Amino acid sequence: MSRFLLITVMAVAMSAQVSQAADSFESKACRSATITMIQNSKELVISSFELKGILQSNSNAEILNNVSEICVGTMKKVGDEITQRGFCKYMYSNGDTNVVEWDGGANDGKWQFLLGTGKWEGIKGGGTWKVIQRVKPIVEGTGQNCMTITGTYELKK
Repeated sequence: MSRFLLITVMAVAMSAQVSQAADSFESKACRSATITMIQNSKELVISSFELKGILQSNSNAEILNNVSEICVGTMKKVGDEITQRGFCKYMYSNGDTNVVEWDGGANDGKWQFLLGTGKWEGIKGGGTWKVIQRVKPIVEGTGQNCMTITGTYELKK
């Protein structure tokens, strides 16, 4: 019994050394998109898009602060229901990157980290996104918006 307890305590201690507690953050992303219309009818709208922009921390966190971004995604609208999904890559001034996968509706959804490089290697976590502002596109076939991205992350020690 004591051997089992010792092994359990050691396993917990070792896993505590591998990762630290999750840290939370909130960032604001403002970006511009180029949109490719695939189908545009009353019954069904399908488009793909590429977004480019920048993120800045709203919470004084280092994660997703002063980074450039590129995102690719798809949007489907059937009736009044809109679904979106895609991937984003964020790059820091030193070249380190984060890659995330996201999905959701017209104005909000969820995301999760898929990869980190450099300081962010082994990153785990995720959260939510919410559009906070859209403006009339300045050029046809484009879109502009700002959103908040909130979440938590953990790094291996």
